[in-house]
Amino acid sequence: MHIDALAPMKIAPPIIDHLSGELRKRLFTVLSGRAVQAACDVDPAAWDEFAACWNNLPQDKYMGDNGSYRFRRYGAFELDAADGVLQQLPHAPYVQPSYINKLNGDIARHFEPLEQQFVENPFLSGLLQSLAQVFDQVEGSGGKWNIRLHPYRIRASSQAPGNPTPEGLHRDGVDYIVTMMVRRHNVAGGETYITDVAGKLLCRYTLTDPLDLMLADDARTMHGVTKVLPYELRREAFRDVLVIAYTRTS
Repeated sequence: MHIDALAPMKIAPPIIDHLSGELRKRLFTVLSGRAVQAACDVDPAAWDEFAACWNNLPQDKYMGDNGSYRFRRYGAFELDAADGVLQQLPHAPYVQPSYINKLNGDIARHFEPLEQQFVENPFLSGLLQSLAQVFDQVEGSGGKWNIRLHPYRIRASSQAPGNPTPEGLHRDGVDYIVTMMVRRHNVAGGETYITDVAGKLLCRYTLTDPLDLMLADDARTMHGVTKVLPYELRREAFRDVLVIAYTRTS
């Protein structure tokens, strides 16, 4: 499936310059949801439809810690900077080597595919193309990107906290990794921490608002997220994020 390259949501060029400059200098960068909204004029209706997709994520049955708190889907795209065409790839299992993922590595995990309303939402195509421009600027060249998408919901209860990164501090084995906050509901915790490859802390930051973005050079950093707990014990509690992984293929 080809996705329309002329999607209405695009990150403004000054923001792209800022993000790429920060990535080159610091190996990570953070942009608030308010800044994204102001710079990109995100359509509220498109965003609401996009965020609603997190209400229909199946439970992750491949948790090496036997946890029942994670819900997700998975899908992959290819983007060629030469023509700006974003193409969804055929659905396939998700596999990571065990040296990257000590908890769930070397397992072909058959997650449910991304829903059509998620894939066809104009917010998504504009976001993926804009992020590719950021990473093209960091590398100083264009080319093709493999883009893997992981929408997650992490639930928490009074009996069991939710663990956004059960594998602990880790890399994803890609070139660049992006985390975008979609929604936090009745949760405390969930602080993201980024280190260099030797484990030296570079950043601690809690994504709190819709559209908050964190980008990192995955080849030269590691990242993790602290557990989440409910504020009010008797109410539903969850943390919704979209994790996007970019790998240069040409």
